[in-house]
Amino acid sequence: MQLSRPTTIDEALRLRAEHGEDCTVIAGGTAIMLMMRAGLLHPEHLLSLDRVPGLDRIDVEGDGVRMGARVPLLELERSTEARSVLPTLTSALALVANHRVRRQATVGGNVCEADYASDPPSILVTLGCRVRLVSVRGERWLPLEDFLLDYYTNAAEPDELVLDVVVPRPSPTAGTSYIKYVSRTSEDRPCVGVATYVDRDASGRCVDLRVAVAGATSTPFTLPDVTAAVRGKPMDGAAWREVGEAYREQIRPIDDIRGSAAYRKHVTGELVVRALEMASTAGTNGATRL
Repeated sequence: MQLSRPTTIDEALRLRAEHGEDCTVIAGGTAIMLMMRAGLLHPEHLLSLDRVPGLDRIDVEGDGVRMGARVPLLELERSTEARSVLPTLTSALALVANHRVRRQATVGGNVCEADYASDPPSILVTLGCRVRLVSVRGERWLPLEDFLLDYYTNAAEPDELVLDVVVPRPSPTAGTSYIKYVSRTSEDRPCVGVATYVDRDASGRCVDLRVAVAGATSTPFTLPDVTAAVRGKPMDGAAWREVGEAYREQIRPIDDIRGSAAYRKHVTGELVVRALEMASTAGTNGATRL
């Protein structure tokens, strides 16, 4: 195995283009190193971004939060500026793994791994997150829901690097939430997690609604037609039960050690209602574990 540790973005992009599909990119390495130690991954070329400057920045701007691909989850969790804009995301990070893992794991690595049982992606999807992919050919932006393709599969081309993750500033009248249900006491990964974004007008009617389910399908599960149908309606229990029932009926969850498909369907419907109630209650933005 060959290891490269470029010191500029241009050098990293050149190496990525040169080695293409034979190149495995590493930022924090929490997932890749485990797979290598277990003999599940044998990269020909390991491209480390640990010496590339600027990728560990968190910039809170007027229109949102920009996070470099190498920002540790723990640093984002502890950022008071990021917390003031994205309270649900930062509080949810405290529910991920443990202190040591969050110190090493990175924002870019988390989204690129495309782990179906990871907490942040579903939250980022409801927040309208986009990723910036850069290559020697240029750059492009993708909504996170389009970047995540399947189990552990993303939309990056063999010569591209994810350099930034950008989350727009939520509406000042919006509420957000994440509820994570863990079925096994020996781990922290969700059997089902539900992230929501709820915005209202002055009369209390819904003007924007987003719901994403984690841990049950290959990528965060959304039903845009269902959530769009609630817009303009009063934000009350009847509307939330309607959405919860639609998610319960239409999701096609997996069977694994964390729960059967039938169990996950039931839990999804219940958590969607709870998470929507949480997001629509003033002052309750945040994340919780059940």
